[in-house]
Amino acid sequence: MLAETTIAVRGTGRHAFGQEVTPPIHLSSTFVHPSVPAPGEYSYGRGGNPANEQLEPVLAAIEGGDDCVVFNAGIAAANAVLAEAAPGTALVMPWDAYYGIRVRAAKELPKLGVEVRLVDQTDLGAVEQALDGASLLWAETPTNPLLAVANLAEIGKLAARAGVPWYVDNTFATPILQHPIAFGATGSMHSLTKYIGGHSDLLLGAVITADPGAAARLRARRNESGTQGDGFSIWLARRGLQTLPLRVRHQAAAALELAERLSGHPSVSQVFYPGLPGHPGHEVAKTQMRDGFGGMLSILVAGGAERAQAVVERCELWVPATSLGGVESLLERRARWAGESAPGELLRLSVGLEDIDDLWRDLDQALSAV
Repeated sequence: MLAETTIAVRGTGRHAFGQEVTPPIHLSSTFVHPSVPAPGEYSYGRGGNPANEQLEPVLAAIEGGDDCVVFNAGIAAANAVLAEAAPGTALVMPWDAYYGIRVRAAKELPKLGVEVRLVDQTDLGAVEQALDGASLLWAETPTNPLLAVANLAEIGKLAARAGVPWYVDNTFATPILQHPIAFGATGSMHSLTKYIGGHSDLLLGAVITADPGAAARLRARRNESGTQGDGFSIWLARRGLQTLPLRVRHQAAAALELAERLSGHPSVSQVFYPGLPGHPGHEVAKTQMRDGFGGMLSILVAGGAERAQAVVERCELWVPATSLGGVESLLERRARWAGESAPGELLRLSVGLEDIDDLWRDLDQALSAV
């Protein structure tokens, strides 16, 4: 069995003599085929494309799944999973799940007869109670933007006992640091836009699963909804995947160092990062995350929302932008988005690949000024 770093670079198959080392970019939307196509042949890009074969098997292998379905955005991948919830039942999800997914579920699923139950996923008793009558469980760990940690092993036991399939938003951790399927999850969802693409230049999502039936349903929904990825974006994601292990491990180490420094800053009242011993989910994170605790952290700026916004505006190196996981370091005051439940003084930081002392000096001068 090859190591995931090797799989990320080389893929799952052997190069043939004379074959190109760099995969080609597949842009065609339609394909020549006989009157009776053979299995595996392509006819129209929405139903299938050779571009997917460059990325989907590699993601599945790194994550520890059997199949992968790529979509044109992370939210499209999440919506395809949420469609697994059956009318007359309930969907269980964290109250602090990613805003876009949580709002989408609360707005649309009740129209289809699905009750949405928001719970504190760190409270296993609440999760167990909410699973009664549920047909789907959605987990997220670490969460966005409060970095709460769900105990995947225990949630897996509860879901198995209740007979409820469950999926995990694994975007923050990436397949390098965490494998939800190893804990019994039906599938793992990623916004490939973030760490896997890694360069803030594509929009894609994916679901990796070990359940052939689930993969077939997800692929059918992609075809029916027209949420397939384009060939160039898929090629960019495959290229980004090659450096994912190196980038993520570096970003995780830098995030830990910054979290430790920020914990002692007089202008910071709280740091949210599972790598800190004082984080309530630290011990659980140590058991289910490998090679680091991720490149994301959040802080509360002492003095409130206005001072937090002033920090954003005074930073010169940190880029004030949404999204995360790229080579550049980003920071954002999440409460600037209407309806976001994050505290007004919370800043979310996505640590990039710049020199850590440069990043620290920029944060320090901005925080000290306010």
